[in-house]
Order: sequence, then C-alpha cells, then structure tokens
Amino acid sequence: MSTASRAPLLLLSLGLLVLWRLLAAWHGNIELYADEAQYWTWALQPDWGYFSKPPMVAWAIWLSRTLFGDAEIGVRAISLLLYPVTAWVLFLLVRRLFKTHPQREDMAFWSALTFATLPLVSLGSWLITTDAVLLLFWSLSLYFTVAALESGRWRDWLLLGCALGAGFMSKYSMVFYGLGFLAWLLLMPRQRKLLRDPRPYAAAAVALLLLAPNLIWNARHDFVSVQHTAEISQLDRGLFHPGAMLEFVLGQFLVFGPLLFAGLMLLVLRPRTWLDDERLRLLAAFTLAPLAAFMALSLLSRAFANWAAFAYVGGAALIAAVWVAQGHRRWLIAALALHLAMAAAMYHAHDITRALDIQLTRKTDPYGRVTGYRELGREVALRLQIHPEARLLSNDRKLHALLRYYARPGSEGMRYLNPNGTRDNHYALSADLRDSPKGEFLLVSQGVEARQLAAWFAQVTPQAPIRLNLYPDYQPEYQVWLLRDYRQVAPACPQGVGRGCNAAQTPAATTTLSLPAPSSHPKDAGRDAGATNPPRSPG
Repeated sequence: MSTASRAPLLLLSLGLLVLWRLLAAWHGNIELYADEAQYWTWALQPDWGYFSKPPMVAWAIWLSRTLFGDAEIGVRAISLLLYPVTAWVLFLLVRRLFKTHPQREDMAFWSALTFATLPLVSLGSWLITTDAVLLLFWSLSLYFTVAALESGRWRDWLLLGCALGAGFMSKYSMVFYGLGFLAWLLLMPRQRKLLRDPRPYAAAAVALLLLAPNLIWNARHDFVSVQHTAEISQLDRGLFHPGAMLEFVLGQFLVFGPLLFAGLMLLVLRPRTWLDDERLRLLAAFTLAPLAAFMALSLLSRAFANWAAFAYVGGAALIAAVWVAQGHRRWLIAALALHLAMAAAMYHAHDITRALDIQLTRKTDPYGRVTGYRELGREVALRLQIHPEARLLSNDRKLHALLRYYARPGSEGMRYLNPNGTRDNHYALSADLRDSPKGEFLLVSQGVEARQLAAWFAQVTPQAPIRLNLYPDYQPEYQVWLLRDYRQVAPACPQGVGRGCNAAQTPAATTTLSLPAPSSHPKDAGRDAGATNPPRSPG
C-alpha cells in the first residue's frame, strides 16, 4: 500500500483518539493529583529548573494554560496533543528505517497506532506528566539517529543533539538514551567507527549546551535535583530485592500491555528473530537496554513501573515490525482491542459503576486518591474570605500544591511551614515561611499539634476543622489554625551537624492560645462548623 494511503488513515485514527479522550476528560472532570498541581505551580513562574525535575513540563503547562485556560482540562490539554505527535514521529521513523522493506507502510502504521493506544499513553493522555514531553523528544532522538546514520550529514547529527538536549530538559532519565546507543554499538561492530567520528560528540556537545542552564540552576541550588533523584531511587538500601524486581516486571504488563509485553519477552528468549536484521537491532537496543537497566535497579533498590516508559517508543515499533513481517497482524489487532477496552474502563469507570448501581468506596474508586481536594479548596477559600489579611499556610508538599490550585484566588502568596529548615521539596525552596514570617496565616494541616504551634507562633487560634464526607469509608478531617507572627529562628548548625538540624532555636515566648467559637462556619453560623458538602456521587 502506498505512503499516501497510510498517512491519512493514521491521522484519522489519531484524531478520533484525541476527540474521544478530550470528551471523556471533559465528562469525567477528574481532579488534579498532587504532582500535576505542583507542576502547575511551577508553571506560574517559569524557570530553568525546579526541585525534582528539569523545566520542560512546567513550560509545557505554561503554554497549555495560556492557550486553553487554568481548568484541569486546560492544564492537561498539552498531553492530549503531545502523544499523537509522538506517534506521528514514530510513524515517520519506521517508514525511514524500513524504507526498502515491502511492508514498511504496514509496519509504520501499526507501530504508531500501537504506541498511541498503549495503556501508559491512554493514562498519560489524561494527565500532565514529565513523560508526555520526554517521550516526544525520545522519539525525535530516535528519528534523527536513523537520519544521521543514513545520511551522515552534520545537520542531522546536530538535530539529534537538539532532540537529546530537549529530552534532558524534560527528564534526567534521558541519560538512558546513551545506554541504548552503546548497546546498539555492541550489536553493530562495524558501526563502532563512530567512536572515532567527531559528529556524535558534536551532538553530545549540543545536548550539553542545551542542558547547561539547568545545570547552572542546580549549581546555584546545591544540586537539589541530583539529591532528590538519588533519594527516590533509594540507592542506599541493602542489595537484592527480588520481590521488588518481580513487582516491576509485572507492572510492565500494565504499562506496555499484556500481549505486547509477553511478545517482547518472547523476543528476548528468541533473539535470532531480531539479531538477523540490523534495523530491528537498533529498535531492540533502545528498548531492551533501558528495560534491563531498570530491572537491575529494581533488584538493587527500587524502580517504579512507569520509569521505563520511554523504552516502549522503540518497543512498540519493534513488536509491530516483527509481527507484521511474520504475518501476525491479528495479534496486533487483539492488542489494540485490549488496550482500547482498558482505556474505556479507565475513562468511564464512574459511568460503568453508576450503570451497575455500584456504590464506590475510596478503595474501589480508581480515582479515590485524587478526589476531595476540589471540595477542600472551596472550603479553604471561604475561610480565607473571612480572614482576608491571612495568607494560606501548609506543612505538606502535596497538600500545599493542591490547595494552591484549588483554593484560588486566596491561595496566592501561600507559604510553607518548614521549622527544621530541611530543603526536601520545591516549596521549602520557594515559599519557606521563614522568608516572610510576620503577619497572619491560615494553616490547613492533617499533622500538627497545638503545642508545636504555640512554640512557633506569637498567637495561635484554633478554627473549626474541615470534614469532607467523600465515601462511606472515608471522611477526612483537616485541622485549621489562625496564626500570627512566626518567630522561630532558622536552625544554626554547628560544624558536623547535617542540613535540616535544629541545633539552635529561639526560646518559646508567651503564646496566646484562643479557643474556637461554638460555631464559626463562614457561611452559616447556625450549622455545624465542621460539616461540609453531602456525599459525592461517583463521577
């Protein structure tokens, strides 16, 4: 079949996927989860770096909210567009890689469509994560690698450097592209002459140049991103965790899809299937080498199932190309149908449970962990209206991010309570209360004691708590405190004491601890101050 006949069919398929996901997202109206809300706060102040990630995801959200607004669907809209673009790049990549193969159009079409319907893509399209931008630049890096190897032109090598640099600015795990390249050189002895060629090094130099602003930002902030990456990897844990590795491997059946990951494991057991074809060797190197690295990491420390998501850009092309060449299109169709069914269950879970008259609990609701913060934000916003001079305060990173988003507009100028001075999250760097300790604050928390607050603030006035009636098995309660004038001095750490120490504090001064009024609800003094909205129906 001709090139012209396959491209329109793919574009139509991708367009229908985008439309379905957009309408489902609008209908589902799912709240942001904590990391998404944190990335949104980053986007309010575009920078060259942030505590745990490079800046690309924040820049993407800045563009998305500029174009589509600040509602949840507007914040996430960029993901709906980036994944289809990545699929299109993969289509072009496979067409170029297999340009002499008689079935190249089928290979390219099925590679792109398989990727676009992967479970990780179906979920990622509903969210805004670092993977949305990383996978695009990973696919572009693969494309320009193929182009550079084919043409040898300096332009293609420099474009590869640009794609690599943008990938590094998306997520530091782009470093595994280098591992894939080395694995490919091991599989292709005659290509090792590239190690003496200046062009790959020029591409690496361009990538490093594009990453330089983030490296400078990290240097100015004591390389907090590097420290965070090491901490979440838990490299200091004892060696060998076979249970964690098994969990990681099983997770890949959900990330890549049951049939596709089983097919990938079969290719590992039958390497001659792809070793005899240089084009398949390239795809296998950039798929299997990162996967093997994360499997080793999961054995030695830990690795989350989605950490190897970028490996499945090449993985989707590898499986599709092999199955098309072997005449197994029915397997691709079966995988596609299974992935669409998984996506439908994900997107329409609340509609399905309503139709079956199933009452969800927090444990059975797939979105239970991200439900309730919109309601909490409304209640906090009402409290802030009653105390217009107070700035919102939190002592938890996730709650800080979610309240900053959902308690608008009163959450502007929100501060982070950080008495020990530990710099373990973005808000400890950018919104530390110690930087502006004077004035009135409204603290919302689930983990603070009155005696602690009395030692830290000149005046402490408990407010009626906020109770959310979300599920039959889950009614969380949030403490609310009206505070004035934070007075703790930053810890003075003598030589030999680690960061975040609490070696020196000012003596506790006399504190006024006021009791809450019998009823202090901002909207209706005659009803229970802690009660909020009635239980939410699923969806």
